[in-house]
Amino acid sequence: MPDLLTPNPITAVTTPQNFSGRRGDSQLVNRRKVVLVHAGARDAYQLALALSEAGLLDKLVTDLFWPLELSWTKTLTSFFPPSILNLLRRRSAPGLPGTEVMTLPTTGLGGLLLDKLPRVPFTWKRRMVRTADRKLGRSAGQRANRLGAGLLSYSYTGYDAFEAYGRPGLLFQVHPHPTTMRRILLEELRQHPECAASLKQEWELSLPEADFSHLVREVEMASHFLAASSFTRSSLIENGASAHRITVVPYGVDLEKYRPDPARLRSNNSKLRLLFVGRINQRKGVKYLLETMRLLRTREVELVVCGRVLDDLSLFKSFMSQVQIRPSVSERDLIDAYQSADLFVFPSVGEGFGQVLLESMACGLPILSTTHTAAPDLIDDGIQGFVVQPRQPALMAERIEWALSHRNQLDDMRVIARRRAEHFTWERFRSGVANATHRYLDQTDLITRASDV
Repeated sequence: MPDLLTPNPITAVTTPQNFSGRRGDSQLVNRRKVVLVHAGARDAYQLALALSEAGLLDKLVTDLFWPLELSWTKTLTSFFPPSILNLLRRRSAPGLPGTEVMTLPTTGLGGLLLDKLPRVPFTWKRRMVRTADRKLGRSAGQRANRLGAGLLSYSYTGYDAFEAYGRPGLLFQVHPHPTTMRRILLEELRQHPECAASLKQEWELSLPEADFSHLVREVEMASHFLAASSFTRSSLIENGASAHRITVVPYGVDLEKYRPDPARLRSNNSKLRLLFVGRINQRKGVKYLLETMRLLRTREVELVVCGRVLDDLSLFKSFMSQVQIRPSVSERDLIDAYQSADLFVFPSVGEGFGQVLLESMACGLPILSTTHTAAPDLIDDGIQGFVVQPRQPALMAERIEWALSHRNQLDDMRVIARRRAEHFTWERFRSGVANATHRYLDQTDLITRASDV
């Protein structure tokens, strides 16, 4: 597992020629503040919390947010049905003051409504989401430019944010570089045309070319980067980003919510239970998972699949005696599934992180995943689980066969997996991104002072 939080050296950054802008003396006080922009409850608002705790947050610009600490929201909450209440709780963050959040609610309501309505064409949803991204990005960029503050944008809002800002900013690259992901997904499409329905809904394949080019451009427009995994970092470098401008800060996990339950430990005489959690599609490697099951040629292994079905369930037809599919599970049921499995399997071909890996480890579950996820950042191969190259069902089958014949050692892995997960707290994440943001602001200040001379 690499050392991911070592500060990157601050080196001179040349401002791209297509950016311009100067700050007046009245704006100098804002140089140590940052405008953050993203849609939805991205990463449970942990990045906004990090900046707020560090005194760096000017505003989070987002679509919908429910400030829990205000008296009028507490009053209204008592009148809402449970379904609305759950939605509002997901759009809130204890500890993040509502005064530090700027919402554009109309940009989010349309997308939420379309997502809930049945049979709405995917192209309509895509158009609504991208329109909201553009509005959020422009609003954040304009605010940061007006105040002379720094700008931190998540992927998808970056192009419009940096364009309105008039200078480079800090980009949180959520997923691997879009060009890298497009190449991977096109390879999957050629090899598995039967999975075309889900693959063609992936952003990197479904966006119009002009819109896709904006995703590529937002990387070119950034001066510094945050990423949650080394795989995302390598994809940025592969597409021209400077390595010294990228800081990898792995996500955290709620160690109180996700924890082992000794009462749910399974007997070593029972079948080996594998668990997969995620969207059931080819980006997550579902075909490779099923091929792994075929190669095992044993009835002593069972697979539980929890997730939204995007590809044809007929893919599972010949495995139904060994596979249990749970298309919709509550949070409590999901934790139960983690606690009662023997090995977590996640054969994704391309992830920015893979939060389910950390959740499963926190529940004392060893993992089996690929180098195209955060697995290499989270575990040492063969100690807390296993890491293999993507598209290698034979290698996955070998690791599962080892687990089947070494149940006592697998039990030891449970303890070590939980212990490793305890290193990845949300406090650690917030500290890491706050430090990286300080370095970005330091470098931005150097450039601004040089241009003012």
